[in-house]
Amino acid sequence: MSESADLATLATGLGEVRRQLAGEVKLRQAIIKPLDQAQRALKDPHKNAVELHEATALLENAPQEVPVPTTYDKLVKELRTLADEQLSELEFTFARDLREAFTSLGIELEGPPHEMIAELFVIRPDLRKKQVGITFSRQPVTKGAVKLNVEKVVSAYQKARKDICERKVDYDELLGELFEAYQRVLKLTDKSPGARVSIVQCYLELVLVRQPLGFRKDPNKSKFVDYPKTHFAYDLLELRRQQKLSYQDHRLNLGTATIDVTSDSTKAMYLATGANEGQFIKDLYFTN
Repeated sequence: MSESADLATLATGLGEVRRQLAGEVKLRQAIIKPLDQAQRALKDPHKNAVELHEATALLENAPQEVPVPTTYDKLVKELRTLADEQLSELEFTFARDLREAFTSLGIELEGPPHEMIAELFVIRPDLRKKQVGITFSRQPVTKGAVKLNVEKVVSAYQKARKDICERKVDYDELLGELFEAYQRVLKLTDKSPGARVSIVQCYLELVLVRQPLGFRKDPNKSKFVDYPKTHFAYDLLELRRQQKLSYQDHRLNLGTATIDVTSDSTKAMYLATGANEGQFIKDLYFTN
């Protein structure tokens, strides 16, 4: 065997040994890193409840190939008990502080810590992600998740409520615009007056009907006036609340969706009648 062949064989062997050892190091790091994270979190378990919970989950799913001390399973079980307790306590204290902040605004937050109700809005803290989601009619009302911070949640709620519930809306005019949108869909689908049409199609046409003259003359993004689904859902709720359901002797009707289309946003829309109440609507139609 030539010297070059011997060198190639030696290099290959060394490479194989390195790959094996590197694999073992990687497996060990899968345990060592969360161990370090757990130790840091234990310096203040309440403040670091989320980090402690994350580290515990990783330690519970440690690679079986790595030998661990006999005390490992017992320690991880104790850590799990502590992590669950601390996360639950953090959830409780955050909910308590949030309720107090809303009370100062004259609003009573109802419901459990993981899903609190503020009037028509649902507030869902996610401690593991350190964020809070706020929805109305099952639609998010913020551009992204809100940080797990009481002041930021209150601010996001106030902004959303003002944007959705405090708009100046002429509901008689809106009903007329909705009737026009309905008529447009009838023509597009070649259906007769009084026929049921898709509420999704009506909503899309309504968005166009509501555009200002400037947009109709020169359609472009800068002149487009948005009309999000949250506004539509709230406006239909107000039309029903105020019993403004008739336009020129034509009465607005809503047809509920069957189970097979409720998960398809192209075929049905969820319209709230309360924070956690509402229906999936498939059809919209006007009758004499």
